Amino acid sequence: MRRQAELAIKKADLILFIVDVTQGIMPQDRALAAALRKTKKPVLLTANKADNPRARRLADEQEWLKLSFGPPMAISAANGTGVGDLLDELEKQSAATGLGLVPLPKIDLHVAIIGRPNVGKSTLLNALAGEDRSIVSEVPHTTKEPQDTLVTLHREDGTDMNILLIDTVGIRKRAHVETGLESMGVRMSLGEAARADVIILIIDAAEGMNQQEKRLAGFAAEKKRGLLIVVNKWDLAAEKKLGTAEDFSKYLSGQAPFLEWVPLVFVSAANRSHTNKILEKAIEVATQRQRVLTQEVIDAFMEKLKKTHHASFGRGENRPHVYGMTQAGSEPPIFMMVVKDKETLHPNFMRFVENRLRDEFGFEGTPIRVLAREIDG
Repeated sequence: MRRQAELAIKKADLILFIVDVTQGIMPQDRALAAALRKTKKPVLLTANKADNPRARRLADEQEWLKLSFGPPMAISAANGTGVGDLLDELEKQSAATGLGLVPLPKIDLHVAIIGRPNVGKSTLLNALAGEDRSIVSEVPHTTKEPQDTLVTLHREDGTDMNILLIDTVGIRKRAHVETGLESMGVRMSLGEAARADVIILIIDAAEGMNQQEKRLAGFAAEKKRGLLIVVNKWDLAAEKKLGTAEDFSKYLSGQAPFLEWVPLVFVSAANRSHTNKILEKAIEVATQRQRVLTQEVIDAFMEKLKKTHHASFGRGENRPHVYGMTQAGSEPPIFMMVVKDKETLHPNFMRFVENRLRDEFGFEGTPIRVLAREIDG
């Protein structure tokens, strides 16, 4: 935590120095103030926990001037008192330094990283960001809430993409989740993941896929997000006798056949081995999720499908009569079949059409919805 604080101070243009107005100056406040004075950067002293008039009066005491940053601004993070004034002062100070407030760049892709505790989510985030943005520890639940990190990916074609990475808390089985901070962190993490364009599910190569990870993958599919599975700690494959990447892929297919459309990337986040492939693969998944087929292409596909699998179509009482199909939406791709009688459309037939769409067009990493609309013929 100290290293990350020092890194943040080094990068900052202006520093908010937060003290507890109810406790007065503590020894660690004096030590931190001495360190901040050496940076020669503007510091705005902020006295938090000024939740009531009596506490706010404590911010006027002369003792605070000993820190050499002038009188503190009294705020209450709990009830919002003084926060508006603090924001005004921040804008004023920014203008005084000639920096001004910098608008956030346009975000091209939102990517959420999810998984069980201790599978390496924060380590992977640091590898993707190219710096230690998240605290990494063998102690579970170090990450208490989702954390956003904006990275700019310089691609081989010369273009740049701004990608927002969302590091989430380790998600255990619901029965094991403790009330309070952990429960709140899990809810926030799932909410953030549900709004991402692509979800990266990390699994530990040595531990394999368990029921919780199947549930998390099912969550991604249910929310119609793009999905990419990252098999972490693959550097231990030989030691753990895990076989080849192909062997592990077959193992995962056996564990979760409903995820056959999900691509895999084998990495070692700790060694940063092959982690450079992850964001490019996430972009590919997002592109597939946005893909739109022309009506001409869809018509040719349906004609080919009927000729190749004529036994699945027809005018028989129990066979579906499909007039055609259109694409009704994207993100994820949605296809609407126009049929004579929806009652003839068994779920297996709908999966059959989905699988043939994947065989023909890929759609790797994205869910597909195949629906039907009935018309009189």
